[in-house]
Amino acid sequence: MNAHQKTPPRPDRATSRDRSIRMRYAAMGLFMAFTWMGGSDEPPWAHALRAAVMLLIVPPLLVPTNRRLTHKLYEAEHPAWALGQLIGARILILSAGFGISLLIGALLDPHADHSLTSLGVRVLLLLLTVPVQIRLAHRTRAHTVHPSARPTLSAPRLMAAKLTVILAALLAELLLIPHLSNAGVVVAVGIFVAALTLGPKIHHQLMVPQAPTTHREPVGDAV
Repeated sequence: MNAHQKTPPRPDRATSRDRSIRMRYAAMGLFMAFTWMGGSDEPPWAHALRAAVMLLIVPPLLVPTNRRLTHKLYEAEHPAWALGQLIGARILILSAGFGISLLIGALLDPHADHSLTSLGVRVLLLLLTVPVQIRLAHRTRAHTVHPSARPTLSAPRLMAAKLTVILAALLAELLLIPHLSNAGVVVAVGIFVAALTLGPKIHHQLMVPQAPTTHREPVGDAV
């Protein structure tokens, strides 16, 4: 049975969409915060440099990949494989981002202790999001509008917003260092709070219409 037929519009759809957006920016804030805290003894410019490199790598890969695989998931007759690809690609790209962040830290300060434990913890946190991703994927399948007909995140706009956060974080840490011994941690928490609170408010400004594309409607939901 078609997903359009089995899932009529619900009054609480807007609330569910808002909750999904908040969860997305919470995850984004965690990623940026953990990237910033790559090394507690690093100077602020090193935090900013690692975050900027991640900014140049992750969004250009993650945004189009997520869009393409979301379309594939929506159209799949048997969506289990498409769902696995979508979640696996997200985890792989973000894990690679964390790994590159660790490598950059090692190159900036070869004598510092760059433990792989922190990388493992970050990857574990990504894996813990899998149940939430599965739930959101089922909501995507049940949506009455094909993903290609809805606005999507713009990678350049997202990168510009993140760059603004990085510059603000760098300035904040430079100001806090004379007064706090753990200024980097405080700034990382501030990055998370900023993404969580400001992200949903500017979300619509980061979205762009998608180019028209030929697509099929879902024909089943047998995961």
